[in-house]
Amino acid sequence: MLLETSYSIEKWDVDHPRYADFLDCVKVAASEQMGFLHQSYFQNYPCYLQVALQDHQVVGFLQFAVMPIGTEFKCPALTLDGRTLFEAKIHAFAVHPAFRNRGIGTALQRGAIHWARQLGCYQLASQSSYDREANYHVKLSLGFAVQPERHGDNEYGVYFIMPLNPITDPVENT
Repeated sequence: MLLETSYSIEKWDVDHPRYADFLDCVKVAASEQMGFLHQSYFQNYPCYLQVALQDHQVVGFLQFAVMPIGTEFKCPALTLDGRTLFEAKIHAFAVHPAFRNRGIGTALQRGAIHWARQLGCYQLASQSSYDREANYHVKLSLGFAVQPERHGDNEYGVYFIMPLNPITDPVENT
């Protein structure tokens, strides 16, 4: 029996009538990420959400915030020639376990790269715990650079960056 591999990627926001379906997918696919969706930290920045749908079911998601580079780490915003550089910071990404290994995660990452470029971001960034090999595979296959790190709680993690290079002002609420 062949697995159905037809899916679509849509841009949603918190006012989408099926936003609760997205939250249900987060609970099943990556419940540990639920806090990143509701933390006041990311609410200070414009956030952008993509969902993957198969047979009208939410089977994956990727959400990022657009922020000045550096501010997340309590540094001054990075500037070049007097212009602030922005990054799209992925803070939620997963595919429902029953729908993995079908290209959905890669499609969501590609969509984020494209959308972040449209928004005028200089780079796309993401952090992950050290044990997420499937996440590494997707990001490294797309050309992300990787930097291992050790968090203050002595946990290992990795930081991914995809240079996008536009030096423009980010687009408001696209």
